[in-house]
Amino acid sequence: MVDFPDVLDDLMMAQQPIFKKSKELFGYELLFRGQDSQNANVSDGEMATSQVLVNLCIGITQLETQLRKPFFINMTTNLMLSDAFFPIDPNTVYIEILEGQQLTPQFIEAVKNWRQAGYRFVLDDYQFDKEYESLLPWVSIVKIDVLITPPQNYSAKIRDLKAKGLVLVAEKVEDQAMFDYCHQLGFDLFQGYFLQKPEIIKGKKIDSAAQSAITLLNALEDKDIGIDVITSMVSQNPTLSFQLLRILKSPVSGIPRKIESIKEAVIFLGLVQLKRWALLITLTSTSKQPKALFKILLTRARCCQLIAESDNKALSDSAFMTGLMSGIDALFAMEKTLLLNQIALSQEVMDAILKSEGSLGNYLQKTIYVEKQEWSKIQKIDPIERVQLNRHFLDAMLWANNIVKHLN
Repeated sequence: MVDFPDVLDDLMMAQQPIFKKSKELFGYELLFRGQDSQNANVSDGEMATSQVLVNLCIGITQLETQLRKPFFINMTTNLMLSDAFFPIDPNTVYIEILEGQQLTPQFIEAVKNWRQAGYRFVLDDYQFDKEYESLLPWVSIVKIDVLITPPQNYSAKIRDLKAKGLVLVAEKVEDQAMFDYCHQLGFDLFQGYFLQKPEIIKGKKIDSAAQSAITLLNALEDKDIGIDVITSMVSQNPTLSFQLLRILKSPVSGIPRKIESIKEAVIFLGLVQLKRWALLITLTSTSKQPKALFKILLTRARCCQLIAESDNKALSDSAFMTGLMSGIDALFAMEKTLLLNQIALSQEVMDAILKSEGSLGNYLQKTIYVEKQEWSKIQKIDPIERVQLNRHFLDAMLWANNIVKHLN
């Protein structure tokens, strides 16, 4: 596990990816809450500024070295008017200004000064309020919540923003149709539940590469299958063979010596571990979706596994499978039930994914609460367990990034 500073115990954090038009990852929005995950509860502005600054600096330092992507962070008026930005590298963050801020002359002057110092600002939840036009010269990116502010009602004003040279983010994009429409309007970046709400294609024919992946997954589910059979199946897929050997030689696998052959890898690892690595490699090799989606799914799988290891270690492998398979429909762009029925998953895993039942379903739900920033539900979790959940999610983020890095 990653050794995060204790100060992060008091900070619930979730990340939501921001995608380019190609659906490749552009950056993350980091969302923070304290022990009271639903409310800020700030009574002393200066104390809140200091605490948030400490948390942000430590958190960003730990994560930035791993993820190497810009972070979008919401900032309060107190932070804007303080000298708190100095320790934060301007190239690391985009500072989000929420619509609803009181635009005093002091606030606008602070934005101007920080912009001149190299910091980049994002106007969040922009609803074309004239009062905020005075901020546009100092802003690099404008976010539009497509649920609150339907883009079809503001197409002319969206074109005006583009004409000013502003980068536009479509926020709360929850299906393919809205993604396509915003793309057509000229939005540059997209934020929303791409993974949870994939493009649904019922009855889609599975291509040969994906079918090979499913065949291997089914074989690995057979507890009586022999090592020679699996070795042969892996060896017949050159891409899988190469990537398996490559990842086994990397630090993330934890193998103390080099592996020189597929059979040696199978024997050394055993079928349980081989199943996990082959599953990851096969899915990422056959999926046509960008690696960013795979990273989100890996984070989910790893977080489920870590929760299980703390609660019932015997379920850890099943928990990992539950998390990973819960979004396989997004990777293959197929309807979930149709796809899952082609894979030899246990009934417990199927019930966890489709019905949120059992311990596995509970692990998956808690992970998705953090992933989707469902703070009202997180608030109902015991505070001690909430701290542990936060650490599991942070650790899973870094683990997933390392895996994808070695799969590229």
